[in-house]
Amino acid sequence: MINEKIKHNRKAQFYIFTAIILIAYSMLLLQSFSVVPESSKTFRNIYENFKFESSAAINNALFEQADVNDEYERFLDRFISYSKMKKTNIEVFSMLETGDRVYFSNKMNTEVRIININETISPGSSTYFLRSDLSEAVLEVRDDVFHENIYKFTISDEGTDAKAVLRLRKGTKSEIFVQD
Repeated sequence: MINEKIKHNRKAQFYIFTAIILIAYSMLLLQSFSVVPESSKTFRNIYENFKFESSAAINNALFEQADVNDEYERFLDRFISYSKMKKTNIEVFSMLETGDRVYFSNKMNTEVRIININETISPGSSTYFLRSDLSEAVLEVRDDVFHENIYKFTISDEGTDAKAVLRLRKGTKSEIFVQD
């Protein structure tokens, strides 16, 4: 009789021990990891094309002594339209440093806040600030849940330079690229 109780007690202990091991193992399997997937080839190509084409648009405007901001805005509109034809949704927030001004253009579907000067730029709008008043631009891109949504850019004292935050979406895939 005592032997039977000991056998049942050991059997119960074995089942409890096995249950604990299985629960611990399943918790390890279900544990979520924050993994940022590697950039897809398509998105990487679009970004590289954007960098090349934006530089060409600025250089062309400088060579022709045209208004650099107008030419850059025209480039952005064409690039976004072309991307839509290719069934890729591209959103761009850009900064163009030229002359004594820094132009900010929001081609995103959400507002972008420039934290360090407490300004918010609505979707589809643009503005500028004097270059002498800015040494950096700290941006908060809202509606950005996959990546850190604060971006810091240094504003140079002279020359012409373009900086941008690009958000690319195709179907359910989304990626952010930063041109600094």
